Amino acid sequence: MSASPTPQGLALLLIVLGGLVMLAATVGAAVTHEHVWKAVVAGGGAVQVAGWLLHGRRLRRLRGGAR
Repeated sequence: MSASPTPQGLALLLIVLGGLVMLAATVGAAVTHEHVWKAVVAGGGAVQVAGWLLHGRRLRRLRGGAR
C-alpha cells in the first residue's frame, strides 16, 4: 500500500464526474447568466463529495480503522 493511495473505481468516477459537472456549470453560468447553473454547480459538488467519502471509507477499511 502506498503512502497516499489514489481513489479507484466508483470513487474516482464520482470525483471526476462531479468536477467536470462543476466546471461545465461554471462556464454555463458565466455565459448565460442563468441562476439554474448555481444549483448544477452545487449538485456536482455533492457528487464529488460523495466520491471522496467513498474513497475515505475504503481507506479506513484497508487500514483496519473503526467501522
